Amino acid sequence: MSRKNTSSLFVALAIGVCTGLLLPALIIGGLLIGLREPQVAQQTQERDLQAKIDVLASSLPELLWNLDQVAAREVVAAIMKSPEVVRVAVSDATQGVPFIEMRLPERQMGQLIKGERDIFRGSTRIGHLEIEIDNHLVAAALTRQRWLYAATVGGQLLISVALVLLALNSRVMRPLRALGRFANDMAQGRFSTELEGGRNDEIGRLGKHLQDMRDALQHQFEAQRQLIERLRGMAETVPGVVYQLRRNPDGRFSFAYVSEAVKDYFRVPAQLLLSEAEALFERIHPDDREAVREALTASARHLSPWQQEFRTDNADGSERWLYGNAIAQLEDGGSVLWHGFLTDISRQRRDALELDRYRHHLEELVEARTLALATATQAAEAANLAKSAFLANMSHEIRTPMNAIIGLTYLARRDSTEPQQQDRLKKVADAAEHLLSVINNVLDISKIEAGKLHLEAGMFSVNQLLDNISSMMAQRAAEKHLQVQQDVPDELLDRVLMGDSQRITEILINFAGNAIKFTDHGFVRLNARLLQETPDHLRLRFEVADSGIGISEEAQARLFQDFEQADSSTTRRYGGTGLGLAISRRLARLMGGEVGVQSRLGEGSLFWLELELPLSDQPLAAAGLQRGQAARELLAPYQGRRILLAEDNVVNQEVAVALLQSAGLEVDVAGDGVEACEMVQQGDYGLVLMDVQMPAMDGLDATRAIRSTEKGRHLPILAMTANAFAEERQRCLDAGMNDHVAKPVVAEQLFLTLRRWLHASAESRTPG
Repeated sequence: MSRKNTSSLFVALAIGVCTGLLLPALIIGGLLIGLREPQVAQQTQERDLQAKIDVLASSLPELLWNLDQVAAREVVAAIMKSPEVVRVAVSDATQGVPFIEMRLPERQMGQLIKGERDIFRGSTRIGHLEIEIDNHLVAAALTRQRWLYAATVGGQLLISVALVLLALNSRVMRPLRALGRFANDMAQGRFSTELEGGRNDEIGRLGKHLQDMRDALQHQFEAQRQLIERLRGMAETVPGVVYQLRRNPDGRFSFAYVSEAVKDYFRVPAQLLLSEAEALFERIHPDDREAVREALTASARHLSPWQQEFRTDNADGSERWLYGNAIAQLEDGGSVLWHGFLTDISRQRRDALELDRYRHHLEELVEARTLALATATQAAEAANLAKSAFLANMSHEIRTPMNAIIGLTYLARRDSTEPQQQDRLKKVADAAEHLLSVINNVLDISKIEAGKLHLEAGMFSVNQLLDNISSMMAQRAAEKHLQVQQDVPDELLDRVLMGDSQRITEILINFAGNAIKFTDHGFVRLNARLLQETPDHLRLRFEVADSGIGISEEAQARLFQDFEQADSSTTRRYGGTGLGLAISRRLARLMGGEVGVQSRLGEGSLFWLELELPLSDQPLAAAGLQRGQAARELLAPYQGRRILLAEDNVVNQEVAVALLQSAGLEVDVAGDGVEACEMVQQGDYGLVLMDVQMPAMDGLDATRAIRSTEKGRHLPILAMTANAFAEERQRCLDAGMNDHVAKPVVAEQLFLTLRRWLHASAESRTPG
């Protein structure tokens, strides 16, 4: 302990004592004088003012009535003799003019206090009296009182503080300085130092404890010295170099300890390396020197073990291979210390090089074969990437005009009443939907083959899923005068399951679409059956049965193969690529299930899907279609609701606006992302339909901008894009969009999606 630190502690105690004694006294006294005395002074001055007013009010009535200004002026002059009076004014109420006014403005040096009163003679008001006095004399007296209090109390407390500090220095600080010097001697290893004096108080007992500690430390240091000597002797006899290497925060290396064997390995004395390790690094082979430094730096950064092989030069110029192994330890101050050893591995390296020479020829042969295989693999991967890029671009380029074709055809059919025109438009719609089906099948099979098709897990119920499929197929079935029936057992009603309901729907729609396509009269029935139940899972069988043309046993064997159909002649009559059922089988297997068919020619068909699905313990929000309910009817509760369409393509604007207005919705159109952001802030919208690719600001950036505002934080935003790949959908969700509507827009699917999010938007607006 230094004297400087002891003095600073004394100063701190002195400041603390002064602060603890002086400040409370001055603050309390200051508050007393600062709060109470000004109030008392003000009350006294106001009473004095009222006394003067009383004197004048009793003396002036007769003088004012008789208009005796001489006598009245003598009365006022007597009041003006008070040094605080600045102005006295008396007015005559009968004549409406001033009677007497005396003013001494040079007395105004502070704040004026004004008093006034009417003058009465009997019950008659004959005049008005005003007096103004200055408070600077009272304020000056109060200031003198404060200084006198501070000087008196401060002087007394300073004397008390000085006496306390003298006693503190004598009884506490001086013995503490002696203890500090004793402790400093122990820290320097001077164990022969004795502590002066002996006291029986706390400081004396502390000194006794320090002496006991000195004796114990002296014994421990002696034992450690002997242990170090034994360890040093052992280190010098171990083969190799034992060391402790330190890296300082500035990057400089030095050895805390290194055994004498270092001289044999590096031709550098051990004593020279204790202050600076650079001489050892200079002995490392130039080709390995930087690698050793970088490896040590990385070990210091991560406090990981250091293990490395490197070369040094022997005295005869030959190479010596060394293996270094060390454990890193972080020290106080930021230094890193390695504990490790170096061993000579020159013989092992020579043996390894000999083996490498034998292995080299074999590796050349393997490398040649591997290179040829890698070239072929790269070519295949490049072709696969090119195919994926081509499919993605073609998907977008085809789907954009297809959106206009399907949408405008849908609107034209809705508005047309001429039978021949209706028939032609139906053929256009069928051709467009067939082309879209081909595109979707090609994309799906491509994604499955590339391993890029990802399954999602969401909650759904069997009856809700079949209701949705029935509604989406209702129009196509009605055109052929078919009924779409459903059969869901009571044990499955409203049971909440977990799985990719979109892919399950895709499989069943494929089955149902084929059933309608190959059935000219009769029925199409959607069934669900429970095969097995466990506490956590249900094994289900979905079935799509029809009364159509049926399938032969020979054709059933190849039905689920890629590009195969039951009968090639049906291609001409019904169309199709032969991919739909193949995709259904692959999707089912991705979900751990299987598909199959039961059929006989002329007796109809039954396609089935078996899946094992987990049960959910969460309730399912009923946002789907009810049995037999058309998709458009679901939007009836939201007729008149205003939504925003962000779309730059004029044709797509026309199609989307017409579709939305046909469902009773009000639509505003924004031509780009910037305009969409502005309109969201200005309008009141139930949701936003956001195109992804737009000028000025695309749909992703526009969504992020809307989400950053308070008004758009919870507003449903649905993506509309012609890119059908999962990566695009994920980009939309990552940007903050709630859902995804693929182009070409299918009216029924669009209405279902709008109903779901308009329902959610309405619930979020409901208080509570």
